[in-house]
Amino acid sequence: MASAGTLTTTVAAATYADNSLHQSAFNALNLVRKNAGAGLVSQNAALDTSAGAHAKYLTTNIATAFTVNAHTEDPSKPGFFEATVGLRMAKAGFSAGGYWSEVIGGTGASRQGSDCVLGLLGTVYHAAALLNQSTNIGIGFGTDTANIPMCVADLGAKSTESYPQVAPSGQIVAYPYDGQTGLFYSFDIAFEVPRPPVALFPNATSGTPVIVNIRNSDFVNYKAAGTLTPVVTKFEIKDAGGNLVPVGILANSGITGSGVSMTADANLSEGFAVLVPLSPLAKGGTYTVTFTATLKTGGDPLTKTWRFVADRDR
Repeated sequence: MASAGTLTTTVAAATYADNSLHQSAFNALNLVRKNAGAGLVSQNAALDTSAGAHAKYLTTNIATAFTVNAHTEDPSKPGFFEATVGLRMAKAGFSAGGYWSEVIGGTGASRQGSDCVLGLLGTVYHAAALLNQSTNIGIGFGTDTANIPMCVADLGAKSTESYPQVAPSGQIVAYPYDGQTGLFYSFDIAFEVPRPPVALFPNATSGTPVIVNIRNSDFVNYKAAGTLTPVVTKFEIKDAGGNLVPVGILANSGITGSGVSMTADANLSEGFAVLVPLSPLAKGGTYTVTFTATLKTGGDPLTKTWRFVADRDR
């Protein structure tokens, strides 16, 4: 693996209709992925088919679709396409390379496709799924019980890609990204499915999560050499006055902490760690995040400090 990594920096223009929900969502996600250091995703016709089919299924069966796993389909129900995400992708003609995900969300009152993406990015597991190593995306839209637009995004890397979306040496994926504004200052943590652990986050509402992925070119090289031992030594957030914000931190089980309390979470993919403020952030507040880790024993520290503004109501 070259130290330059394999991030996708250019993609073909999407064919979604101008000013459509699909175009708005696609552009919003790629803007975030570019600025967060995750690499761009390309529109994929097969994934458009699988995501669109599931959005239609959910809309058709909206009264009961969310009473069970919303990512599964019942063959006895109208609009059935395929039972699981992987099967829907395969039926549509996408050959996933062992890495794929699906997220479902809503636009809220704005009815803007971009807000479906930004709302999902203000979570734990859905945000990590949108910032993962996928190189391709398909988007579908339906409506919920209140006739508000609902999005389905299917993401994946092709089976021909061995190391998709690897950040260069010394870099990480970080969201919210440096200088970002227009962020939700709160997160209804009790409503994410799966729900982040109640023992760590007992309140129904928390602050907007901070997502980090340390899977860069050094990470994959050390893993291949058998020397990968990622240890987080600092992951904190401070308000404008320099005060530490009380948080809980979740991480993929392959990541440990030294002087940092972290909870292993099997729902997070390799390289991911997520910091969640225990209470909503102050509206309009500027926050500074500092992250430091080592990827192998005796290795150089991987460190980043950045700021964002949480200034938007849910």
